[in-house]
Amino acid sequence: MFYLCSIGSNLDPHIHVSRALGELLAHFSRLQLSSVICTKPVGMHSNHNFLNCLLVVESPLDAARLKQHFVALEVAHGRDRSDPLCKVRDRPLDIDILASNRSGDFATAEVDTYLAELLTELYGHGEVHAPKVALQVTLPAPSGKLKPGKGLLTRLIGLGPQVLGNPSEGSQRAPAIHPDAGPRHITVPHQ
Repeated sequence: MFYLCSIGSNLDPHIHVSRALGELLAHFSRLQLSSVICTKPVGMHSNHNFLNCLLVVESPLDAARLKQHFVALEVAHGRDRSDPLCKVRDRPLDIDILASNRSGDFATAEVDTYLAELLTELYGHGEVHAPKVALQVTLPAPSGKLKPGKGLLTRLIGLGPQVLGNPSEGSQRAPAIHPDAGPRHITVPHQ
């Protein structure tokens, strides 16, 4: 099953979004990713702006089990999901499942207004006018484990839609995206 998901963070968002994408890539091996944008908080009172992006993943998990995986990731990043007001509080990480289907085509999915341009951009039907943010994502080792400081490659993301990772053997291919002419650099971190 393919899932359209959103990631948001407004507490140390550069750190948490970058790390979460690396961790998701280690788990799923392939992510179809939108630009990363800076937005004002919606539905809450906060002085901290959000970084937001959309991604498409393929997973054998059903939606409930996938959401459990996302909640565990949120908690590992410091979100207090036991707080009854956690939906209206600042958060280091928020990952939501917005839609699912077997085709992986979410071009006509309904998303919140602040994510709509990301969705149209992801499928090559428009561009994003919100401020885009460049982030470095650490790519997992071939074993699927993140090993900081071991000469892993990092990749610049956020300035346009792109696919991170490789399709696993025997899996369905995710639908193609239409990348902008944005930069795609691979660098080796200093050791």
